[in-house]
Amino acid sequence: MKWEELKPWMSVRIVKDHTSGFGERRGKVEAIGTFEGISKRIAALVDIGEVLPVVLEPEGLNKDDLPA
Repeated sequence: MKWEELKPWMSVRIVKDHTSGFGERRGKVEAIGTFEGISKRIAALVDIGEVLPVVLEPEGLNKDDLPA
């Protein structure tokens, strides 16, 4: 995805074999922006049902038509 396509509360799926180790997981975008301590300029904070949300670059996400 492009960062311009990301919207809060959008359902997304992490791309297969993503370097985060969370490939193919579904979640909802909680926030979009720059995050302190992260080298990426634009990223999405995604709730995937783990203890903590993950911060991912837009290129690592696909729009998911199914609810997370």
